[in-house]
Amino acid sequence: MPRLVNKLPSYSLHKASGQARVKYNGKTTYLGRYGSEESKEAYARFISNLPKLEEPVKFAEPALGVPLLVGEIVLRYYHHAQRYYVRDGVPTGEHVTIRCSLRPLTKRFGELPARELGPKKLKIVRDDMIKLGWSRRYVNKAVSIVKRCFTWAASEELVPGEIPAALKTVQGLQKDRTAAREKDAIGPVSDEDVDAVLPHVSEVVADVIRTMRLTGMRPGEVLAMTAEEIDRSDPSLWVYHPGHHKTEHKGCDRAVMIGTRAQEILLPRILKAGPEGRLFPINRSHLRGAIRRGCVRAKVPNWHPNQVRHTVATEVRARFGLEGSQVLLGHARADVTQTYAERDMRLAAEIARKIG
Repeated sequence: MPRLVNKLPSYSLHKASGQARVKYNGKTTYLGRYGSEESKEAYARFISNLPKLEEPVKFAEPALGVPLLVGEIVLRYYHHAQRYYVRDGVPTGEHVTIRCSLRPLTKRFGELPARELGPKKLKIVRDDMIKLGWSRRYVNKAVSIVKRCFTWAASEELVPGEIPAALKTVQGLQKDRTAAREKDAIGPVSDEDVDAVLPHVSEVVADVIRTMRLTGMRPGEVLAMTAEEIDRSDPSLWVYHPGHHKTEHKGCDRAVMIGTRAQEILLPRILKAGPEGRLFPINRSHLRGAIRRGCVRAKVPNWHPNQVRHTVATEVRARFGLEGSQVLLGHARADVTQTYAERDMRLAAEIARKIG
């Protein structure tokens, strides 16, 4: 049974069909023409039939003159994160990252009054993270979560505002200037190594890899793909609008251009899956594991799914320049106006037609 949360799945537009839809627990339900009274009534019926949502945990107000401890702040923030980081009525998993990131803080200073946490103590926690073997980038992310936790606490008037302000003075660890472990840079994988692995994986895994190689999609995007999210009105170029993608929280739209070579791979799976079924019914863990085993059997260096995307980026940048790589792979750009967005779609379509 899915975890019950305090955010209702939203009424949204499916651009390709013009229908209203609602997503819940990984399943899409279509409601009729977007904006129509019938679709709104269908949405209301859908919401009324959902399981009763959990009531949020209610914490007692802090006693006057008794400061909250660091551990108490962390607990309150964690419960907030469980309700806040939700998509289509289902937790995104961010709360798990938050819990793991805050663990060194509570272990070291859980019994400390929260108002006594300052930059020097945060640096001690950061050193604990480094001793755990965390990479520099992950340490920086975990420290930023600590800062975010206390910024939230200040907004709830649980700690003075100067606490998060002081914590923000702790700068992120810089490359080659710290004892923290550096992760190896993710580079492209050669086509020879990709081709060597394909005979040693299942047909579905091979089709995922081939699709990524032709489109530059992220692993999560291709694995979540359903037929109803693909606009096939133009036979020469399909357009896939992922229901969720990495930059949607920034207000960015994501459109994946699918050329004729990729269409040949996807069409049999579309016919088999039906309009609402996922074309590739595997998850990222399955994909990573299959590729790892395939590398062993093919006797080539191990590579990861995301390296295929790097290969596409390298190729497209060499042939079409930096801008071509950005628009095809859907990189977020803060300075893009609507005019440029329309131009980018045309450029991405042109590139997709050329590479297939």
